Amino acid sequence: MKHSLLTSLLFVIAHSLISQSNPVTAERIKMVETYLNEQTDLSGIFMIGSGDQMMMVKGYGYADRNTKTPYTDQTLYTIGSITKPFTATAIMLLMEDGKLDVNQAISTYFENIPEDKKQITIHQLLTHSSGLPGAIGDDYESITAEAFRDRLWKEPLAFSPGTGYEYSNTGYSLLGMIIEKLSGLTYSDFLSQRIFSKAGMKTAGYTNPNADYGKLAHGYLQDGSDAATSKSKNWNGNEPYWHLKSNGGILMSAQDMFQWYQALRQGKILKAETLQLQTTPFVDEGGGSFYGYGYALDGRSVQHNGGNRIFKADFRWFPKDEFFFFSATNDANVRLFRLNDEVINIILTGILPEKFEWSPIAFNQLTTGKTLITSFANVIKDFNIESANTFIDTYCTPGVIERNGRDRLIGIFDMLSNDTQGRDMEQVLTSGNHLQLIYSMPDTNQKLKITLWIDNQKLDRLNADMVGG
Repeated sequence: MKHSLLTSLLFVIAHSLISQSNPVTAERIKMVETYLNEQTDLSGIFMIGSGDQMMMVKGYGYADRNTKTPYTDQTLYTIGSITKPFTATAIMLLMEDGKLDVNQAISTYFENIPEDKKQITIHQLLTHSSGLPGAIGDDYESITAEAFRDRLWKEPLAFSPGTGYEYSNTGYSLLGMIIEKLSGLTYSDFLSQRIFSKAGMKTAGYTNPNADYGKLAHGYLQDGSDAATSKSKNWNGNEPYWHLKSNGGILMSAQDMFQWYQALRQGKILKAETLQLQTTPFVDEGGGSFYGYGYALDGRSVQHNGGNRIFKADFRWFPKDEFFFFSATNDANVRLFRLNDEVINIILTGILPEKFEWSPIAFNQLTTGKTLITSFANVIKDFNIESANTFIDTYCTPGVIERNGRDRLIGIFDMLSNDTQGRDMEQVLTSGNHLQLIYSMPDTNQKLKITLWIDNQKLDRLNADMVGG
């Protein structure tokens, strides 16, 4: 799930979390509401549930600015790649039915597969460890299943199946085809009958006869122009074509997502042992996150996000803490994932985010962190594990190492290196003992902002946020 195709990118090395059985208190909900109300030009929905209770649901802005239709928990919108957990759950149901084994090769289901792809397994499709590419065409290109597969088989693998991790929408498209082949139903009908109806999700699906698509959110570009709705795009009747089908684009409301949370915690869809298998952290995707079957796992939460340049959505379930969080936005300017991490931190710690007043500063005028910045910039410009370890030993506080672990820190530096792609930092900003490094991304209007918390000339926390675009 941690990939840089999303409009916003966030990695946080956070303060220690306060351990308690029920972190969702009325006081902390009030803190969250106060924090969100302070944000400017917010558009979307934020929801927190604890146990079987809805603790907070707050809509901001408009689902349709032309008609002044407010954003509510009944607003419909695309959940993007949060579609993948539902596809994976469908595969788990077929496994429970005895119709497949996740260790089976995909050659069991498809013909004319080239030699390099014949041994790819369902497990590898589910965990993005197949080596298949992320995408092979535009989401809304008209393409049949056969033509999709023919094109995919011609693509080179990023690595030998089972030896790496590469987020792959195409792999989930193949899973959707397997669901249809084994069930005898369309992908949409299978999800409707076996998942959505049993979970009480009344409007979920690509096209649901019970949904009022007059409530479908319009998307808004950075300049404020209306990009219309998901239903205005080129679809194959009631479903998208295979570039998007079963890997993204399902429509639903926040109320539907609350019902999904309830279905998970109450075991309404899968057997307990099957859900445990689905949420097993199989493949390291870097930065302290592992991918299971359709979910990302960080040791505390079960989650997935999704989005494109406009719509973004985020689902996070904390089973041991007995709460969940969901949010969505229809505005390209909203930095949703950054906000979400801060909301979660408020819930878990009772600490409000710090406020910064950034000022540009010439590098030669720095009195705090000059050598640290130089070393950090070198690590992410030309990443290797040896230099990352040296940086951690020399410039990281014991606290940040203890909170995150050396492997997670190294993974974060590696991902930042991938995002900056050897570029030099463009600018340094300062706010007290905090420094911010600015990197411009080529061919886009995006900037990567890396914020460093400095304690006695050492790194104590790091936050990276991709903005613009």
